[in-house]
Amino acid sequence: MDISTLNQTEAWVIAPSLFLLMLFSSLIGNKIGNYIRLKKDVKSRPTETSGLLALLFFLLAFTFGMSGDRYDSRRKIVIEEANDIGTAILRSDLYPDSTRALFRKDFKDYVETRISFYEVGANPKEILKTDSLSQVISSKLWKRATNLAKDPANLAATQQMIPALNAMIDITTSRLAGEKAKVPQSILIMLFFLALISAFYNGYSEGRKGRIDWLIQIGFCLLVSLVILFTLDLDRPRRGFVNLDLPNQTIIDLRKNFE
Repeated sequence: MDISTLNQTEAWVIAPSLFLLMLFSSLIGNKIGNYIRLKKDVKSRPTETSGLLALLFFLLAFTFGMSGDRYDSRRKIVIEEANDIGTAILRSDLYPDSTRALFRKDFKDYVETRISFYEVGANPKEILKTDSLSQVISSKLWKRATNLAKDPANLAATQQMIPALNAMIDITTSRLAGEKAKVPQSILIMLFFLALISAFYNGYSEGRKGRIDWLIQIGFCLLVSLVILFTLDLDRPRRGFVNLDLPNQTIIDLRKNFE
């Protein structure tokens, strides 16, 4: 799992810090712009910043879109996994009662491990631990199904159970890969620097004009910080405002199969 410092730092810490740094950059830019204006005795010397702002907004939109797509992909995988597990559980009914009971016992344990996989939160060690445990149980289920497949009497049940188990096992790999797939740290760092540079040149441009509207500057810094906050939040579905609690409920609901 990705355990980089940036990824481990909470979004609600990063966004306010960026907001304050942007304000500070704007202030420094304004001071320098005022100094140059007074030194050269120029009352108004506009500095073009529209190109820089356009680049910032493009990168914000690109990064937000990337986070949104990855969140949606993770959500779909969780729902798909719930469907795959549910299908495999139902197909255990094709076996005789004694065999069915063994299958359902292991499926019950498997469902609990997949619920725990999400409930452990953002702890990388616990995520890998619960994933490994689910692999142990799924291997047990697979071994039982393949052993039963050697008996011609179980042919019909085998033809249904093997594909269902295969899909159930494969989706865990996709889900774990989705957990690791995040917006590259290099893109986020570039976005932060671009936001700071844009704030600096906004302040500098206003300083060259001999005035600055701090309401506009604060609003600009606040909006950029909020977009980055929700971009990071979408990219971290195990914590924050936007999470996978609702999709994960579909797996929790599988407990009803064992009541």
